[in-house]
Amino acid sequence: MQYHPENLSHQNILIELGFKIEFVGEKQYQYLVYNNCYCKITYLEKLNAFVIESADNLTDAMNGVLEDGDLYYMNISEDAMLHQLRRDVVAYYMD
Repeated sequence: MQYHPENLSHQNILIELGFKIEFVGEKQYQYLVYNNCYCKITYLEKLNAFVIESADNLTDAMNGVLEDGDLYYMNISEDAMLHQLRRDVVAYYMD
């Protein structure tokens, strides 16, 4: 079974790991926040993938100053993608 972006499993992984949903900035963009790390999941339809963009502080998140993480392609099984996502989130966004 392929992964589909309308499935919120990727967001649930971050929430299970302790991230909280916050809306920031004038446009109230949704971020998943852990300590001072602000993550935003962006879909890239042409690549059939999503990326986690992140900021190290609220000011950068509000100003849209985000760093791109790895691409997660949706043409693999959902279980494989979620396993990789969980491992990467712990390694890169929770220090």
